[in-house]
Amino acid sequence: MLYAFLLCASAFASERAPEVGLTIEPIVAMDTSTQNKNADVLESWTWIRARAKQQTEGGQWFLGVDGEHHVRHGIDTEAIWNLHVAESGWSGKIGQTHLRAGALIERWGKLDLTPVIDVLNPRDLRAGPLATIEALRIPVPMITAQAGHGGFRAQAIWTPFPSSDRVTMEGSDWSLVKPGMLHQFVKDASAWDGTSAIVLAEPLEQLADALNDTAPSTTRSLTQALGGIDQPEANGLHGNYGLRLAIEAPGVDAALVGANLQSSIPATRVSPEIHTIIAQEELPDINDMSSLLNQPPLETQWPRTWMTGAEVSTVAGPIGIRSEIGWWSNKVIQKPWFESEQSPALAAGAGIDWAHGSILYLALEGKWHRWLNPPQEMFLTQKDRVEAGGTARLSVANETVQIQTAGLFDFAYKEWMARPEIRWRASDPLSIGLGAIIIQGPEDAPKTLRETLTWTGGPLGLMTDNDSIFFSFRWIQ
Repeated sequence: MLYAFLLCASAFASERAPEVGLTIEPIVAMDTSTQNKNADVLESWTWIRARAKQQTEGGQWFLGVDGEHHVRHGIDTEAIWNLHVAESGWSGKIGQTHLRAGALIERWGKLDLTPVIDVLNPRDLRAGPLATIEALRIPVPMITAQAGHGGFRAQAIWTPFPSSDRVTMEGSDWSLVKPGMLHQFVKDASAWDGTSAIVLAEPLEQLADALNDTAPSTTRSLTQALGGIDQPEANGLHGNYGLRLAIEAPGVDAALVGANLQSSIPATRVSPEIHTIIAQEELPDINDMSSLLNQPPLETQWPRTWMTGAEVSTVAGPIGIRSEIGWWSNKVIQKPWFESEQSPALAAGAGIDWAHGSILYLALEGKWHRWLNPPQEMFLTQKDRVEAGGTARLSVANETVQIQTAGLFDFAYKEWMARPEIRWRASDPLSIGLGAIIIQGPEDAPKTLRETLTWTGGPLGLMTDNDSIFFSFRWIQ
């Protein structure tokens, strides 16, 4: 509301009319796999993006609002509506310094499919590979100040209120805990052995029934609340700080970056007693039940890390060459059973791209990530992990038809994903697309909560039963 007021005020104060735009982009996906009876057979996302900007003598005001409507249909039907502030704020010069302030997106690095040092904005991971590129990065309150001379620029960045990635922990085909898993786990727990079974069996069975009957909106609210446990207070004292030193020379664009950041994912520790109960699938001794309440079942921390990195891009004839490298003093490593540890990390990536006018575009990227002091057991990662991604786009029929595909291959787990699509530009504002999502790995996706929490494959392997075909259209005004 404040941004809208400021934009209107600047419009009245300026002789120029504000520029406005609207994009509506629905996508409807139908699951082609029926391995999980609780899976959503139909899913739709609709992104609505409204943008406005107003040029003034001293700079530019810009305002963005994102609306999203999400429908999941399976055993039950869920419909979710959210409204978010998109990139909004003010940009202009004060003296020799260029300032930007507001809810901003600030990208570091040169890679798109396998980024290494793009660390300033959290990610929206709720839609998995259905998401558009515009929906991936989340704008956060941020102030940037940039000054330079010639081809040299120095930029300071402050994010006073860092936030975490947007993820769906339970109930979605793209979440860690798939639909029906939690209910079935609690129901099975009511039949576990143990001296306390005579006391706990009936309450656990009742809890399983309650979980099965709970409204989806209630479940979403509870899981969202769990995702924010023990986050530092948003008082401006726990912000993220970054510095970027860039140089531009003929044919070369390079930069050094450094930052002190709050982790976008929490470090968690499950109570050893709870861990033992779940891992052994045996209810506790009746005499030990009171001691279980003396400590929290799950402890959560949001650690900070120092990171530094570099990026460079250049051209060799018609081929663009890009690379990034980054180092972290400590990053959160996920372990089985919702456990985690921290370790220094090193990562590097490179990419090449080639274009033949607007007719043909090809790009290939790769990334290597190493944990420098990893624990013995890890979840969804390995000490050394190599990924490669690529994208190809061909325009035909006087550029009214585009055939495009993107893919990702995880060498550590031998898992891959492809997203082919064909798009027809029906008119200048409207285009229509038909595509598919194909995810494959050496093993079937886990079917129970226990299999999920002890999964030895990679992130793509968790989603191998999510193959789907989708229809989309994009309207831009």
